[in-house]
Amino acid sequence: MLIRDRMSRPVITIAADRTVRDAERLLVRHRIRQLPVMRGTHLVGIVTHRDLRTPGRPSRSVTSVMTAKPITVGADAAIDEAAQVLRTYKIGGLPVVERKQLIGIITVADVLDALVALSGVQEATYRIVVSGRGGATMEMRARRAIERAHGVVRWLHRDPRPQPQEIHLRVEAARIERVLTALAAARLAVLRVVPAPRRG
Repeated sequence: MLIRDRMSRPVITIAADRTVRDAERLLVRHRIRQLPVMRGTHLVGIVTHRDLRTPGRPSRSVTSVMTAKPITVGADAAIDEAAQVLRTYKIGGLPVVERKQLIGIITVADVLDALVALSGVQEATYRIVVSGRGGATMEMRARRAIERAHGVVRWLHRDPRPQPQEIHLRVEAARIERVLTALAAARLAVLRVVPAPRRG
């Protein structure tokens, strides 16, 4: 999934010559937490609700509290790449830039929504934990077994720490019993099967 599929747009921005009070009003009015700062059509900074807590006069320029030259991301980057940047720099949002133009913003909430959608947890899926031996070949055996049982692997993670190793999967299947039988035939011990919680 690409950032362009999940970013927020149009972007609420503020001009560099506006005041801290103006920025506060925009954040409250639009219920947002990041505000790109523009000078004409150029992105020059970003101001957040946290920046505005800085003591001082609300009539001072927004440029006095903004983060200049903010980290940006391209629209065709993958959503997990945005997650990594947000986590690494401990920030709440990334302006999305294409051909030097601001076209959107991707926030922590946008990334979480995307990862939830990708995981399949909101659909009729099952979280399955299996154990076995064979390292990376376990993943191949699990995928083939599930495909033979007409299931779909929504995500898969191999945890090498336990011995024997474990694979955590989320699987979409019309008949989960067939999937479990296929996994057992592939020499994988099924430790847990948890259906996705029903919503609404």
